[in-house]
Amino acid sequence: MRRDAHFWIVMLMRGLLALVVGSMILVIPDMARTILLLPLALVISLLGLATYGVLDSVLILISSFMAESRTTRSILVAQGMLGIVIGALLLFVVFDQAKLEWFLSFAALQAISAGVGEVIVARQGETRATSHWNYAAAAVGIMAGAGYLVLRIKFAAILTHNQISWFVYAYLVAFGIAQCMTAARMLYADRTAFPDAEKADAR
Repeated sequence: MRRDAHFWIVMLMRGLLALVVGSMILVIPDMARTILLLPLALVISLLGLATYGVLDSVLILISSFMAESRTTRSILVAQGMLGIVIGALLLFVVFDQAKLEWFLSFAALQAISAGVGEVIVARQGETRATSHWNYAAAAVGIMAGAGYLVLRIKFAAILTHNQISWFVYAYLVAFGIAQCMTAARMLYADRTAFPDAEKADAR
């Protein structure tokens, strides 16, 4: 139970991190709307989003050590390492050539992977109500991922920097809220499902 609680605390940290970075939606889209501030907005966006990708991937890697299933652990390790490599490449290798629309692809992949993760959690859910919540969150994540893939493939060429900024940062806000709600729900479910174990841990 303690390992499970720690896993969801890390997921809660992922949600809070996404909300912090997503709060840039209050500034970046307006900056991207003006010709004078557009270059600065692009640099801040690329630097912030790439750094977010690295930090989020580090948290995923940390969470892998708390997963019970060997398969889940392997998937989380692969996801975390891939995210760290991509973020490092964006920061140190191709930063000058990086484009904001690339992050539509990253948002799509993150949403789909979050949806798949919710399905895994739902199958291991202790109660039917919890599983229904997880399946609903999985459906939303997968549909959001599909939507962002369509945006990236079909419409990225005609979207302005302002519009891309809105899509990327709005996704981070939505992802952060969903991740925090899921983590809080699972922590509460563990607390109510195993009250005796929690009292024993306190002793």
